[in-house]
Amino acid sequence: MISHSARAFLAALTLTVGLAPVTAFAGPAQSYQYERRTTGRMCRPPLKFAAGACVRRCPAGFRDNGGYCRQLSQRF
Repeated sequence: MISHSARAFLAALTLTVGLAPVTAFAGPAQSYQYERRTTGRMCRPPLKFAAGACVRRCPAGFRDNGGYCRQLSQRF
């Protein structure tokens, strides 16, 4: 037989695990938007980090910032 304190412990454990927050992960299509700018240092020297990939030149709509390309803003 299970003692009263063991039942209480199991009930508390079940409630604690059941109420634990579930973290949301960004999808692969948008995860690059939230990466740090320091990830540009992962590309080897002639390459730059832009939109989740290592590229030779910054694509249209991106500004060259050395090791990474930053997306241009349309604001004035």
